[in-house]
Amino acid sequence: MARGRIRDEDIERLREQVDIVEVISDYVQLKKAGRLFKGLCPFHDEKTPSFMVDPAKQLYHCFGCGEGGNVFTFLRKKEGLEFREAAERLASRAGFTLRYQGVSREAAGAESRRTRLYRVNQWAADAYHRVLTEGETGRNAREYLASRGIGEEAVRQFRLGYAPARWDFLYRQALRSGFEAADFLAVGLGLQGEKGTYDRFRDRVIFPIHDLQDRVIAFGGRAMGQAQPKYLNSPETAIYVKSRHLYALNLARREIVSRGYAVLVEGYTDVICLWQAGVRNAVATLGTALGEEHLRLLSRLTQKVILAFDADRAGIGASERGLDFYGDFDLDLRVMLLSEGMDPADFVAAEGPQGFLERVEQSVPLVDFCVEKALREHDPADTNSRLRGVRRAVHLVAGLGRDIDHERYVKEIADWAGSSYQAVYELYDRARGRGPGVAAAERSIAVPPQLRAERELLRLLLHHPYMINRVRDGLDPALFEDVDSRNILQALLEAPADLQGDAADGRGSGGGAPGSAAESSGRGGESLVSLAVDTLQSERARNVATALIFDESGNLDNMGADEAFAMYNDLLASLKEFYFERQIRRLKKELETLSSAPHRDHEREQELSEEIYALERLKRQVR
Repeated sequence: MARGRIRDEDIERLREQVDIVEVISDYVQLKKAGRLFKGLCPFHDEKTPSFMVDPAKQLYHCFGCGEGGNVFTFLRKKEGLEFREAAERLASRAGFTLRYQGVSREAAGAESRRTRLYRVNQWAADAYHRVLTEGETGRNAREYLASRGIGEEAVRQFRLGYAPARWDFLYRQALRSGFEAADFLAVGLGLQGEKGTYDRFRDRVIFPIHDLQDRVIAFGGRAMGQAQPKYLNSPETAIYVKSRHLYALNLARREIVSRGYAVLVEGYTDVICLWQAGVRNAVATLGTALGEEHLRLLSRLTQKVILAFDADRAGIGASERGLDFYGDFDLDLRVMLLSEGMDPADFVAAEGPQGFLERVEQSVPLVDFCVEKALREHDPADTNSRLRGVRRAVHLVAGLGRDIDHERYVKEIADWAGSSYQAVYELYDRARGRGPGVAAAERSIAVPPQLRAERELLRLLLHHPYMINRVRDGLDPALFEDVDSRNILQALLEAPADLQGDAADGRGSGGGAPGSAAESSGRGGESLVSLAVDTLQSERARNVATALIFDESGNLDNMGADEAFAMYNDLLASLKEFYFERQIRRLKKELETLSSAPHRDHEREQELSEEIYALERLKRQVR
């Protein structure tokens, strides 16, 4: 029979017993601010906290949207409850017994439809749990869970259950328990067929799904054998929209607030195995892609979310979807890098909770992860692939919805491509809809990194010929791979040293801006460059040399001697690294061929391995 009106004195006593800060903390991360508590408003999106809670007056107010009231108002507004439902929820939480008086005509009617659906689900969860934990019917399911490392405590905590392999096991029990067929169908527990109503879940381990008020709103069923689909979930109903809920958030919310971050995984068993290992701030999406509502839920509790999805293509794709909402919430989204082929449950079983938490500490910002992945999928040594990689990474960074450290990402992309910062920034500007055409920038990026370094070093020497005598002994033409570049360098190195005159020591007079290093190159430097160009036999090499001479980009002529030598040393280090990389690749290819040969030459393999090791050590010592 429906209950009447709650007594006024009970409402007042309940109001005194309930802690408004504790209740609201289930939804919002509150921090002490003097005698008040402060947090992000749960009723509107904001990045600066303006939501205040007064524990003495048991009231709240948001200075951003104007919402305010007491603990009953909060629950009614947040959960869409009637006053009596909010009071009953708080009474249940506080262990307070409410008394009712009278029965109005409206109250004498049937319970609300939503309340009936919650009751059906709670009853079903209890029934499934009894089947799993009591008697012979649940034996196989108990053994299956034990084989997955899920113990009895977790079975009780998460109220796991088992749906027997019978067509109408639950439906018949529901009717005998007084529930209506319409409600059984409305919550998705049953399906309507030609021969009548039958159970949706059969021969499956059952994972009840709760909302933040610990009400059962849906179920997930996991097949134990080869049945498909492997996971079967409740359909969306009047009390369940999967994109608005996260598995186990009702259990994890306090730990999320306490630890200051949430771990977001993909599967029920991931959450449970992490919980067993002591990582109790983990939640999971419910068979749907990471979405706006998921992040909205978590942003009420924390400012940091660790995405710990499986280390496969699907898991990586799920992490990338976080970029769709980057900037919509004040969240530090980070990606935890798991070992390939592992999910969080596998990882914590192999490495333990400490190993898992270490990976949490090593998590990388979501943007960094996505940029690195975009570049990693392309080959910087191949012109077309390099251009595609730069375009993909640049558009990714340009498409983010809030201000980020774009200069750092542009520099990382440029370093990967072996290109100039300016060329990549022009593409970034264009992707933001602000810059001119991209043809020149893309042509610049298309130049291979090795060739770019060679040409930049030659351009430096041609504009600062006084440097040649100082670098002559330390610059090996073998570092140059391009024939034209090598020919130009040899022509410069073989030019008579006396042509430079005093310019070799940075003294003299001549062209260039006053006080610049170019001013010190003098006539001797100009004569050296002219003679070197004249001695080039290849017309193509001469054209390259003159193009470099007339290329005044980067304000090279006004560069001081110290800056010029710093640039030279950096370019020389790059060429040495490229050289060692070529030698290492050549030796590794030879070693691979020997390793797969029918008759192994172990002595030669050992020699190659030692040479590779030595070259790798030399490469590390370059910078």
